[in-house]
Amino acid sequence: MQVSEADSDASLQKAAISALGEREGTIIVMDPQSGRLRAVVNPRLAFEQTFPPGSAIKPFTALAAMRAGMMDRESLRQCSGKYARDGFEIVCSHPKSNSPFSPVQALAFSCNDYFAHLGERLSEGAFNSTLAAFGFGRRTGVNASSEAEGRLPQNEWGVRVALGESEHLLVTPIQLLVAYAALANGGHLYRPRQDKAAGFTAQEHSRISIAPAQREVLIEGMRGAVRYGTAARADLDSLPLYVFGKTGTSTSSNGFRTNGWFLGFAADQSQTRLPAPDNIHLAILVFLKRAHGAQGAEIARSVLEEYTRGEKVVASEKPLPDSRGAAPVAVKVHLVRAGVTKTVSLEDYVRGVLAAEASVEDEIEALKAQAVASRTFALRNRGRHAGDGYDFCSTTHCQRFVADEEAGRNSPQLERARRAAAETAGEVLRDERGQPIDAYFHAACGGMTANIESLWGVAAPPYLRGVRDDYCATMPHRNWVQAIPAAQLAAALRSDPQSDVGARLNEIRVMKRDASGRAEMIALEGERERVLRGWDFKLIVGRTLGWNLVKSSRFEVSRVGKDFVFRGGGFGHGLGLCQEGAHVMARRGMSRRQILSYYFPGTNLSNCAARQPHGETANARSAFFLQPASLDLSASRVTRSSEHFRAAFSGDAGEREVAETLRTLEAARADVARRLKQAALTLPDTKQTELVVYATTGDFTGATGCPPWAAAVTRGNTIHLQPLGTLRRRGVLDATLRHEYVHVVIEALGRGRAPRWLVEGLAIHVAGEGRSYANLPRNTTLSPEELEQKLARPASAQEMRELYAAAWREVSGIIRAEGEAKVWQRVAVR
Repeated sequence: MQVSEADSDASLQKAAISALGEREGTIIVMDPQSGRLRAVVNPRLAFEQTFPPGSAIKPFTALAAMRAGMMDRESLRQCSGKYARDGFEIVCSHPKSNSPFSPVQALAFSCNDYFAHLGERLSEGAFNSTLAAFGFGRRTGVNASSEAEGRLPQNEWGVRVALGESEHLLVTPIQLLVAYAALANGGHLYRPRQDKAAGFTAQEHSRISIAPAQREVLIEGMRGAVRYGTAARADLDSLPLYVFGKTGTSTSSNGFRTNGWFLGFAADQSQTRLPAPDNIHLAILVFLKRAHGAQGAEIARSVLEEYTRGEKVVASEKPLPDSRGAAPVAVKVHLVRAGVTKTVSLEDYVRGVLAAEASVEDEIEALKAQAVASRTFALRNRGRHAGDGYDFCSTTHCQRFVADEEAGRNSPQLERARRAAAETAGEVLRDERGQPIDAYFHAACGGMTANIESLWGVAAPPYLRGVRDDYCATMPHRNWVQAIPAAQLAAALRSDPQSDVGARLNEIRVMKRDASGRAEMIALEGERERVLRGWDFKLIVGRTLGWNLVKSSRFEVSRVGKDFVFRGGGFGHGLGLCQEGAHVMARRGMSRRQILSYYFPGTNLSNCAARQPHGETANARSAFFLQPASLDLSASRVTRSSEHFRAAFSGDAGEREVAETLRTLEAARADVARRLKQAALTLPDTKQTELVVYATTGDFTGATGCPPWAAAVTRGNTIHLQPLGTLRRRGVLDATLRHEYVHVVIEALGRGRAPRWLVEGLAIHVAGEGRSYANLPRNTTLSPEELEQKLARPASAQEMRELYAAAWREVSGIIRAEGEAKVWQRVAVR
């Protein structure tokens, strides 16, 4: 039962008195939405005495620099460990980092080197202007006698001031708390007052303009301080609140001892996103003499714990429903090395997997793609070790996982993992039935991801049939060579009955390769003969000799003297997401959606807590994009079939229009079959192709996620079409039907591996649309790689047409030089 605010105030006051104990200092608890003081311990020190703020001033230094255009979210600096210049020296107490700090990390770790160099460039005018707006240098108007006004520097600027280590910058505790509250609540600078809750009316001094992007940097930095930075030791992140804050340690006025500051905020937050300005409900300041800021954070914890007991709060992370809508309470992960089982939230599990599986990744969009894949794997496979009493182990059998304390709370790698997990919170990949997919990932594919059917002998869903990957071509594991002594290899193979050829190994022969170039079946000859799958061979050798010798099953092998020499590409099984390829894609500016759609074609990126609205711009006619769950055809008004097509029509389509549409598709099929025959290819068995015609453009865009200017989109064996009348009025109905059927055929022939530019150019050619693109201006000359990237996300109808024109010109050039048959042969997987 929720207690009254008056009772809660009394409990907070009692908790604050108890937490401060015999220490010399003050604690102030305030409502940041009104300025009402809910608890004050030692008001004379809180209101009447001034002190250097130390590192507690750094958020305002950062804000002044951002306002002056000197810094933004991407401003990086490598910390040297200390700052020393012009007779002033100050060290950094945070752990050493081999990576440069962003402003968020610099705030979280309170990096003196970062902010000292910022202070060198910042002017006193810019600094004072920002601080004066937040009420520094004047009384707050608190209803108490003898309030001090503090001090701003006057022609006394220096790096010490920017760091809060100067007698020229002095603040009162209440002044600092009111300023921080305005920083957090969106710019409302309130007069702080001690009064009862009943009938209290907020008095706003002023409204400060704070750019949302700048506020985000500051709040993220303070959140980082609590989660992994200077306040992490207080473990405030374990409270059922969204807590963020900043520590500060400053030299006292006598220049001998230090004073400790902590300013923190508590919010109700159902996700791990940043809280909205009006969703922050409690502000607390702890000031301690002869102490450090981290100690202030530890004292604040006691008060915040009382707040959670006295107020109705919402946990910082709501359990995410699984694919059936049930809400999992937690994930149980067994830490194999420690021999213990931990219960963590799904998002904490994802963060721990990223810290282990992607610890060296520094491209945030690649990390986000990995986060989605790992979360999807967790939802799909929860209970994998149910017989052992937990969900997952911490090894590669499930997903490698490290707890925060193992990864190192203060590591930049862990901070990046936290960001990637937080910014994708709840996102999973689903198949056409709306179920979480089998989201595998691996280090490097070597040029083409694997088909699960040929790799492991299980049925292959469309998204695990393999895609060509040129992105990882420049990465370390694209090619490798390894020589293994025959005697050593024979001994390793004797460890498993299916590969045991005896004491002597004479020959290793690849009997069959799959379309990706992987060794599907291998024959071993020695004292005995054995035949086994290529992947099983790789596992048996790896378990005995180590995983770094035969890195994948994509290899060739030959006998050279006493050694077997393996020449291969890739690292790992090769299924799903290629981490090295994703790194390159992210480095080239591609988003997690583009990365995931490339490696898991035909899947849908959605939020497992709630379906998000579709509105993302997508290629209008590509089968390679993320998509919503498939439409239930039985719900359509009219369903008709021809020999090779089944169509569902919504809206006012008449029988005549239905028949004409099906005839056009049958004619397109016959035309494509003829072209394939000339290329010595056979029309693939696509079974009965589905056609979904929507009643309105709004229905089409809502169901497919395509923009309204897109005529159609093909996904797998299904063509999604705008209303017939709309396309007829545009004069593109017949051409669109032919174009989309070419997509169906190419998808089946190439299994999703053909590049978009080749697919679109060939579809335009076959559909007879080239004339409509021939007269478009050739604004730029794009390489096929650049064209491929831009086709992934055209920003407008005009840009889409220009890109299609470029694709058509590329393909037309190939047809003129080599003939159409060669193009068909390029898209076909043999």
